[in-house]
Amino acid sequence: MQKKGFKLFFLVLLVLCTSCFEIIEEVSFNKDGTGHVKLTMNLSQSKTKLNSMMLLDSVNNYEIPSKTKIKNKIGEVIQKVKSIEGISNVQNSSNFNDYIFTVSCDFTNVEALNKVISKFSSKKDATIIKQHQHFSFNTSQNTFTRNYHYDLSKAFQKTKVKDRKVFENATMTTIYRFETPIISSKNPIAKISGSKNAIMLRVNAQDLIQNKKTIKNQIQLQK
Repeated sequence: MQKKGFKLFFLVLLVLCTSCFEIIEEVSFNKDGTGHVKLTMNLSQSKTKLNSMMLLDSVNNYEIPSKTKIKNKIGEVIQKVKSIEGISNVQNSSNFNDYIFTVSCDFTNVEALNKVISKFSSKKDATIIKQHQHFSFNTSQNTFTRNYHYDLSKAFQKTKVKDRKVFENATMTTIYRFETPIISSKNPIAKISGSKNAIMLRVNAQDLIQNKKTIKNQIQLQK
């Protein structure tokens, strides 16, 4: 599957939805840098509209993919993730009743996570990821860093106004869990749990796309 086709495939799903959907990135870290990651695309708030759309061939010149095609595309993604060194226990679920899709895996280090992102990025973005890793974990200083370099603002402004509305109430949520207590966080909108072992950050998709807010963060853990 070509990267452009992969992006277009999910773009069609999102454009057909109302502006209510959520992407959730969850990462659980062990002290040695290994861990587990789970990515969820939750379209449940739009399931009534999606059920109606799935009965059609196309809407607003967008082809409606069948459930079989969706499953096949997800299967291709899973096979690519499985081929990445440092990644294991790859699993996925597709709930077509509530339209919730998940992909999860274990990783030996954060470099493996960066390889996953690079695998589904353009050559230009893959090069940037190597220079400014999206995930980094400094075991000597006990700091975890989440970077984000994509600049989608120009492309977003070129889209039709009616297509932009799909992102009005959409959100991106990141949740990171650690065995060691969290001391501090550099992103002011991130919330540390009462146990100090987890941190959550939620941003509106439009704010993220237009660079008004960011999911970038540096988290200091107890040494």
